[in-house]
Amino acid sequence: MKFVGAPKLVVWAEKIRKDRLRVWEETSPEIFKAIEPIVARQSRADWWIANKDKGLDAVCNQLLGGKLR
Repeated sequence: MKFVGAPKLVVWAEKIRKDRLRVWEETSPEIFKAIEPIVARQSRADWWIANKDKGLDAVCNQLLGGKLR
């Protein structure tokens, strides 16, 4: 995926994305499987940086507008 943002932020976001996807998948495999297509569409480097320390539940609530089931 090609990130949108300043070059230095893009490099940082790529590292964050790789780490976060791994952590989220290990933490909650079933929830991650359901949310992965939505998360995969996040192409803004600043989104990944802003969410670098958030858990999968917080990201799901944000992306789904609080409709986590």
